[in-house]
Amino acid sequence: MSTQSNRPVITPISLSISRWSADCVTYFINFSFLGGVWGCFNSIPIPGSKEALAIAESGKFVPLRPFSSISSVGYYGATIGSVVFVSKFVSGGVAVVRGRYDLWNELIGFGAVAAYWSTVLSHDTRVVWNNRFVGGALASAVVYASVAP
Repeated sequence: MSTQSNRPVITPISLSISRWSADCVTYFINFSFLGGVWGCFNSIPIPGSKEALAIAESGKFVPLRPFSSISSVGYYGATIGSVVFVSKFVSGGVAVVRGRYDLWNELIGFGAVAAYWSTVLSHDTRVVWNNRFVGGALASAVVYASVAP
């Protein structure tokens, strides 16, 4: 009697380059959307916004109402989307290079996110430039998709 199971072997998405890149983009789009939804309902204003300045002047924290700060939608969408993209890009890239998908790939991706967080997302000006880069990349992708044959 064989000890092997009759169940099909599930191949992880990230073992081919085309599936890896599609996986990265799909996760970026999905989590950017979720970050935008989070920005709609988040009661804490983003740094440097007019709501944050009003709270700083008054000295009293007043939570924001849902949908009251449109600038936080793009802020949280780009930030959360880029964090997930870095994680999937690094862990999927390691999986493609190693030829297998396991926990070590995810741990290396988590380490990359920790480095990304400490270097880019820990300073307000770098976060602004990160979000501008993400928005520019997204806009250029839409333009390319519109004009590509």
